Amino acid sequence: MIIFNGVTKKGIRDFSLYIKSGEMICISDQDSKKISLLFKLINGEEKPDSGEIRVLTKGNYSGEVPCNMIACVFKNNILLTDRTLEENLEYIMRIKELDMKDCLTRIHRILDIVDLKQYADKRPFELLKHQIIRANIAQAIISYPPILVLEDIFSGLDEVNTQGIINLLKRLNRFSMTIVLLNSSSKIILGKEVRKINLISTHTEKKRGFYA
Repeated sequence: MIIFNGVTKKGIRDFSLYIKSGEMICISDQDSKKISLLFKLINGEEKPDSGEIRVLTKGNYSGEVPCNMIACVFKNNILLTDRTLEENLEYIMRIKELDMKDCLTRIHRILDIVDLKQYADKRPFELLKHQIIRANIAQAIISYPPILVLEDIFSGLDEVNTQGIINLLKRLNRFSMTIVLLNSSSKIILGKEVRKINLISTHTEKKRGFYA
C-alpha cells in the first residue's frame, strides 16, 4: 500500500520499504528528529531530496496522496483547548466535510472505540496524557481512513498506558486499518504480530518484485 523507493532526506539515506495493506508496522530510531522527518515525508510536509514515496489509491500508485487516504496522529496535542471532546470531533467532521447526518452517533462510536465515551463532555485540560493521545487518535480516525500514521506518541507515558495505546492500535488494525507507528522509544513491547523496522540500521528492505 505504501512504497518507499530509495528515499533520501537529511539523516535518512536510501530508505526503501514496502508496507502492505492492512498490516501494522513500527519504524523506529533513537533519533526523534529522524522520526519526525519521516512523519513529515509521509504526510507531505517534506519532499525527498531523492527517491519517492508512493501510495496505492484507486488501483494505482501515486505520489500525490488524497487527504482521505492517510490520517495522522501528531506527537503534540492538536485538540482545541476551549472545546469538549465531542465538540472537537464535530469540528473535525466539518473541516473534513463529512456527512453531518447522525453526527453524534458517529462521534460517540469513535469515542467508544478509543475508550473515551465517558469523557465526551471533558475539555483537554481535564484529561490525562494517555487520554489526550487517545483523543488525538479519535480525531484522526473520525473519517475511517485506510491508513493511520502516528508520530512518536509514547514519550513520557508509563508502561501500563503505553501498552494500553498499543492494544488500541492493534484493535484498529483488526478493523483492516493499516497502522504505521513511528517511534523513538526503546521501551515498548509490540508483540510478534507487529513488523518492526529499525531505521538506523536498516536503510533498505528488499522485497522482490515491488521496486519498479
